[in-house]
Amino acid sequence: MILDLERFQAQARPRWNNLESQLAALEGRPHRRLSPAEAEQLQELYGHAAADLNRVTHGALAPDLRQYLERLVARAYAEVYYAPPTRSQIWQPRRWLRILTAFPETFRRQSRYFALAILITVLGCTLGGLAVRYDPASVDVLLPADYLRNPGERVYDEEKGRSHHLPSAQSEAAFFAELIRHNVEVALLAAALGVTFGIGTALLLFENGVLLGAVAVRYTQQGFGLFVTAWLLPHGAFEIPSILIAGQAGFYLARLMLRRREDRNMRQSIGEWLVLIAGLAIMLVWAGMMEAFFSQRHAPALPYGLKVAVGAAELALLTIYLLLIGQRRTSVDAHVGVASENK
Repeated sequence: MILDLERFQAQARPRWNNLESQLAALEGRPHRRLSPAEAEQLQELYGHAAADLNRVTHGALAPDLRQYLERLVARAYAEVYYAPPTRSQIWQPRRWLRILTAFPETFRRQSRYFALAILITVLGCTLGGLAVRYDPASVDVLLPADYLRNPGERVYDEEKGRSHHLPSAQSEAAFFAELIRHNVEVALLAAALGVTFGIGTALLLFENGVLLGAVAVRYTQQGFGLFVTAWLLPHGAFEIPSILIAGQAGFYLARLMLRRREDRNMRQSIGEWLVLIAGLAIMLVWAGMMEAFFSQRHAPALPYGLKVAVGAAELALLTIYLLLIGQRRTSVDAHVGVASENK
């Protein structure tokens, strides 16, 4: 169907002007709280503008009009979904729980950066594994800790109950706190290194991949593949994806750095980055709990099959959560998110 551009603009222009005036008022007073009627009207105008953008985009007409609508809809999108809270709103539990759906939504919108993080980590794993497999001298370089270089001794001590890693419940709590601190530091570093235009993020992911591949191959070489799987999977099911998401956030930040002059909605873009950070921080808390109180328990205290099953179940639930939760947005909203992200 051919779009009558003049008639279309004549009918829609009053709505656009109304939306512009509302956005100008909100942006001039960022802490103003909308009444329910005003919020409903803003939502309605935003939906109409998004639909208008969809018509113009599909018609491949009037590039100036399309650019105008993209900017208008991006501004409205930011006010509808990322408006700054008032002081009374900050402490509403529903606002804090919103992160549970905002995180997977943001993860999916920026999934291409997650794929890049996976690729770089896999390359590191491959290099580390091949080095240990074909160059025995690399073991001392890549695996400085004795329990990593000599898995046989470590497994024997663990299964005989001679491990001194966690002698008491008090040290388990201290170990948990140390894990949280260390893992969050690494994750935040990977995300923040996006300011190096992604170079630092890539190097950190590659280094982690090398270590992971070297450990996996070393233990498997010595015949302890089941042990290393049962050791790493229960906490790694959350820890490794969280580091990858940190890399995703780092590469997304690099994109913002490279295109900051073109990004006319920087507040929304930074909001996406912060949502990724908040989500991976929650994941790391769970990973730390599992590593401190579950992963370090080995057979006969905990059967390896049970630990592998728990880790596999965690990974399956995390995958479902990241891919399916928060899909109640309309197709128009999805289109708007892509349009504003690509600006």
